[in-house]
Parts: sequence; C-alpha cells; structure tokens
Amino acid sequence: MSLKRFTNDDIFRNVVVANPNITFHVRGRKVMYNREFEETGSFSNQIKHIPEGHISLYEMNINRPADNLVSRFITKDSSRGAFSTISTSDFMDAGQYGFGDNISSTYPLSASVSRIYVPAGIEVDAIDFNSENTSTSAFAGANKKYIRALENVLESGYSKSENYVYSNKGTTAVNMICIPSVFYGSKIKEKSITLDYYVTGALVGRLEDHTGTGDLIQTYGLNSGSIAGVALYNDGIIMLTGSWNLSTDNAVKDKYFSPSSTVLPSWLSFGSGIGEVGTTSAQAVSDGPTFIVKCKGENRIANTTMLAHLEYDEANFSNNPSFTAPGNRISGSIEDTEYKESPGLAKNIKKSSFSGHKEDYEKITYVSKIGIYDENKNLIAIATLANPVKKTEKLNYTFKLGIDF
Repeated sequence: MSLKRFTNDDIFRNVVVANPNITFHVRGRKVMYNREFEETGSFSNQIKHIPEGHISLYEMNINRPADNLVSRFITKDSSRGAFSTISTSDFMDAGQYGFGDNISSTYPLSASVSRIYVPAGIEVDAIDFNSENTSTSAFAGANKKYIRALENVLESGYSKSENYVYSNKGTTAVNMICIPSVFYGSKIKEKSITLDYYVTGALVGRLEDHTGTGDLIQTYGLNSGSIAGVALYNDGIIMLTGSWNLSTDNAVKDKYFSPSSTVLPSWLSFGSGIGEVGTTSAQAVSDGPTFIVKCKGENRIANTTMLAHLEYDEANFSNNPSFTAPGNRISGSIEDTEYKESPGLAKNIKKSSFSGHKEDYEKITYVSKIGIYDENKNLIAIATLANPVKKTEKLNYTFKLGIDF
C-alpha cells in the first residue's frame, strides 16, 4: 500500500518525569544499593555478574555461566572505530589487531557510588626562584584536580545559595560522594537528599537539603543548624566540607584517615569504605560506622505518541505470496518481443460457520507490523503487534504507537 502521512492531530509530544528512589547503605567497606543482596544463579557465580552495591548498565548476561558471557565488539576497518579503552598505538599495532579482526569488550558494564577525599593544602603547584636562581617547590595534592575541575560549575550561578561558590574550596579539605547518572537519570531531585551517620548503631549526625538550593543542613547531632556542604544536583555530586566532630565520645574514634591513628567522626569522613577515586584517604575503618545516602532522581523521558489510521478501503490487499491461492500464483513469461505476467487469484480465507459450506470471497488481511518513515522515505522504526489484527473492508482501525527517547 502507499505511504500515509501523519497529520498534526496524529502526533503528540510530551515528557514523562520519573523519580526513582536511591538508597546506599555503607558499612565496613561494603556497599548495598536499595537493600539488594547478591543473588546466586544457576551457575557458580552471581546472577547479574556484578558486585553488590552496583547497577548493571544493560542488564545483560543475566544468569549465564561466567565462561559464556555476551560481549560487544567492533570490527577493525578503514573507519578506525574502536573502544575508548583501546589506545591509538594498540589499535595501529598490526600484531594486536589486523584489519577484519574483532575488537571486543566484556559485559556487564556496572557502576556504583564512589568517594573522592581532597585533603587541605595548596590548590596548585608553587615554584619560587630566589636571587641565586634556586627554587623552592611546593606541590598540590594529586586529588586537587578534582576540586579544580568543579570551579566553573560552582561559579555558574545555578544556585542562589551562598555556599554554592568555589571560594576557598580549593585549599580546604573536601569530601565528595559521587553518584553516577545511571542511577538518577537527568539530575538529583531537589529537597530529596538525606545523609545519615551512624556509629555502633547510634545516629550521630544527619544532613538534609530542605531549602532546595543545595545547602546540606545538619538537622541532628552536634552543631545542628550548621551547613556542612552543598549538593550539585545536575552533576550527582555531594560535596561535604563540615570538619567539626559529630561526637565527643573518644570510644567512637576510628581509623578514618590513617591505618594507625584514630579520630572522631566528622562529615569529612562520611562514606569511609566506599570505593575511592584517585589517591585514597588511607582509611582503615572498622565495622562500627554505618553511612546511609538517600535521594531521589529526576529522569525526564521524551515521549512521542503517534496515531496510525487504517480506513475501510485501506490495507485490504497484500503483496505476500501467501495471499494468492495455490495453483493460481502470479506467473510471468518472456518471449522474443514481450514479457507477459498473469496476475494470480487471491485466496479466500473467510471461514464459514457451517460444515462444507464455502463463503463468498471477502478481502481479508492481517496487520502484523507498522513501518514509520522519515521525510526522505527512510524506514526509521517498526512497530510490531503482539498479535496480528484482522482487517476487512467493514473495519477501520487506529493504532496508537509510542516511542521513548
């Protein structure tokens, strides 16, 4: 059949906003996401092949043996496409990858919450020369690059908070809890963050963002009412700067920043045990502290709904060979001067309620797929019906198609 054009009344565009709940429990170097435990599958490995506290990007290789996992690959050709983990020198090395070889990468890809601890100190390397042309050097910590990378974000004017500025964050100690976007979607929802700090089962501090400006205000424990950090909603980063002690009991001291010395808990040690990025904090924390990170995501999903109409006199014939009766197929012959084609006889598939009775012929087809084309008549999508729909000249249909982006 010929192509049909969608009218303005057939296309509806909207945005669906989802708010997934996100909860991380951290205790003794172990992270749990939304209270999900590792599940053992039918084989000698976890059912999802990912560590506890992680989320699988594509949910592939579910309950498959570890030695038979699905993997992704790119064939090396003149387009020079490869994975970002393959260096240019390795790609060009014919001994490793020849043209036509498959460059593979394993699944599953997973992600989890991470932590970056930036100690106090100078922001950038300092080198001074004296009159004798000798230098005295002072070098910034390796993790200072992470806080410097956020200067433009903090100075963007996104928030009205007075703490949403770079200021002295380049020289003071900063504790960052980083949540990948695969958990929350477009951004973290305002007013949804809660951080709980437990020591030996007792709550010693809680932070919440009641204002929606990103300020993380302590609502429980010592120094309640103080601002201990700021949340970067669009970037999934919780930046903690509160350095005050959350307890005065020396019995709750722990090895938050050193394997040999203990200190009282503070917001700079929040999340100890989470996998760290960059230079680690050298913590050797016990199982006493427990950290809980709660928030909600805001995932904005663009949705297009299209109405495809089939009128009474449309889609009543088919080019499928099975549409013609056996023995009366479309046939053709070539002679010296001409080509002849015989049209075949359409098969009558109308059923009768009476045994041995043959009903009069009726145009009947079954709609199983609907193709969607762009303005250049390129097929860009196919909608497949769960069950083929019977179409006759007495029936018209409207199919509702939905696409998420």
